Amino acid sequence: MVIKVLKSVLSFGIQCRKAGCQEFKIILGEKRFPSLPSRTQAPTAEQIDALRAAARAAGHGPAALAYALQFECAMRQWDARGQWVPLSDKRASSVIYRGKKWLGPHWSQIDDNLVLKYKPAKTAFTSGAEVQLDLRKCPMVVEELESIPLETRVGPMVVDPKTGRPYTKDRFGQVWTNAAHTAGIPGDIWNRDLRAGAATEGREADAKTDDLKKVLGHTAGSKITAAVYDRDQLEAHRRVAAARLAKRKVK
Repeated sequence: MVIKVLKSVLSFGIQCRKAGCQEFKIILGEKRFPSLPSRTQAPTAEQIDALRAAARAAGHGPAALAYALQFECAMRQWDARGQWVPLSDKRASSVIYRGKKWLGPHWSQIDDNLVLKYKPAKTAFTSGAEVQLDLRKCPMVVEELESIPLETRVGPMVVDPKTGRPYTKDRFGQVWTNAAHTAGIPGDIWNRDLRAGAATEGREADAKTDDLKKVLGHTAGSKITAAVYDRDQLEAHRRVAAARLAKRKVK
């Protein structure tokens, strides 16, 4: 990641006609750096249940909702909790605090049939693919929603109860660390592994690869437009969810 950032800085320097940037980038391009091995950790449904219970017990029900969304809906952390970005970011936001604005899931993105529609941050500037999720097929999410009064479902979905504002990255990480410790989750399992746990459970349940790709929001290598790609996205999520739930019942 550091090397990627450095290369981006050098590219900007080249555009600004800064001396030495072009030569440095050429030299850097010839270097080969060892890559980190892929992570293999994939938390189970039982571990997510324990994490959610620990978060709720600590007064962080919204964090428990985020964990449920990450695991059962295969959402990335920043798509589930949202993220604070500089005011210079061109994306619109109605949540502003101390020189930053927040981008993330709002309650208004869930319709009357409990279908959540959102555009992953990673695809917002690329394919523009939208993900649709039937939350009725996600018992963990439904369980968390049952504890949230309808009249309070306004604005951001995941809000820090201590501040009344969406979690910051550090605050969300602190809550995760405490919940994981309480739930007895091994230290080598990170919050970002919840998405991997979703994919792993889906594969073990023999969910179709194409369905999993749609649920994960993957469009790499395809020239199909987002509009065409999304036609069967909601049904894909329902099929994957059904396969995963069937696998849990077998246990």
